[in-house]
Amino acid sequence: MNAAQSDWIAATGLRAVQTDHEMPAIPETVLGDLRLSLIARGLYALLLSYPGQPIDPYEDAIEDPADISLAIKELIAAGHAVRVDR
Repeated sequence: MNAAQSDWIAATGLRAVQTDHEMPAIPETVLGDLRLSLIARGLYALLLSYPGQPIDPYEDAIEDPADISLAIKELIAAGHAVRVDR
């Protein structure tokens, strides 16, 4: 990661906790959102693994920073994530 590259983001809204293990943990509204690339959907899954906490998706990432930046923009434009100050 480039030391200057940092972009803290967090998932938006509340999510119900599923007690039915056959239900997907990632909402269908995100999985089925045709505006989102596969990288953006994966990034959203990462966001959900840190409930209530912002993350810096560039930290320890092996993906190209330009691809991560695009995924962040997709999630924000679709209303699934927000930028936060850290």
